[in-house]
Amino acid sequence: METVVSSERRGACIKDFKRPAFAQWFTIAGRFVSVESSDERLSRLCAAYFEAWHVSSVNGPQTIQPQVRIIISATGTRPQPPPDLEPFDVTDGGMCWADSNTYFFENNGSVVSTLGVLPTQIRIWLDPVRLPQGAALARLIFNAAMAATRRCGLYQLHSAGLIAPEGNGVLIVGPSGAGKSTLATQLVLAGWQYLSDDSVWLFENGGQIEAHALRRAFALHEKSFTVEGFRDLDLVANKVEAYDPAKRRFEPRTIFPRTFREKCLPTTLLFSSITNSARTRTRALATAETMARLLRMCPWACYDKPIAEAHLRVLAQLARQAKGFELAAGSDLLGDSEYTSLYLLSQIK
Repeated sequence: METVVSSERRGACIKDFKRPAFAQWFTIAGRFVSVESSDERLSRLCAAYFEAWHVSSVNGPQTIQPQVRIIISATGTRPQPPPDLEPFDVTDGGMCWADSNTYFFENNGSVVSTLGVLPTQIRIWLDPVRLPQGAALARLIFNAAMAATRRCGLYQLHSAGLIAPEGNGVLIVGPSGAGKSTLATQLVLAGWQYLSDDSVWLFENGGQIEAHALRRAFALHEKSFTVEGFRDLDLVANKVEAYDPAKRRFEPRTIFPRTFREKCLPTTLLFSSITNSARTRTRALATAETMARLLRMCPWACYDKPIAEAHLRVLAQLARQAKGFELAAGSDLLGDSEYTSLYLLSQIK
């Protein structure tokens, strides 16, 4: 039976009595993930977050066995953590229990859990008494989705992804507030192609590490819209970013309709930070320092023990493949798109 993979962002709701009643299938870089629930509202709620990412819905008769199933529910008894494992704090909040076969994450009473690697199920249990809303729910579903994609060989990196005019892939890596979205928007205004302004998936393909676009929308701090060149973006940035109310989102395809690329081969990693200096500084990094910085940005390579070895292998390969730089962005780099492009091109060459 022919399977149609559609680029449409809306998924189909399929009744399948061998599984929870409502399910939607998505494909990401050739991997298949399903989102399922016996509650249509929960299934669609979870799938709505997928639609904010660069994934494709799979429509039509479902003969595909997904590599990972995400099953969401808000009924029954709260799952309990494994009794023989010690919990530890997670950087972004919550507690985690893990060993070589178990992943159990709890935040404000709700749970994300799985057993084994492939084939596997990621279960989201929402506390029906304290049902998470807004940013709390978004973070919980994001946690489950990234746990699912890690089991498909796709590893999230907090990074903007761009392609320089000469065709080289560039990742701007850093935590929130490191200037990723601002720098990415400036470079796109200067003619660079883009994948994402905030997060990418890393995966191995033919012996090389590629980056795949993750989030569809760009999100900029309010103050960015006062900068020359960004003011026109203010007309289309009318949605508040779920994770950070100080940011507003806009769809880059409405402004840069021909510059999106789904994936790239990274050859440069810029570890960015914003400084109070007038001038920007860059410093080339040795491979070992590049790897150390990647590890700091990818804590799940240690937290999620069932897939830690494969995750670490991809990061190590990326550190060897791409040249790393420390980028301490000063005020000279935050305002003039052409200057930003020329400066970075001169440094990474």
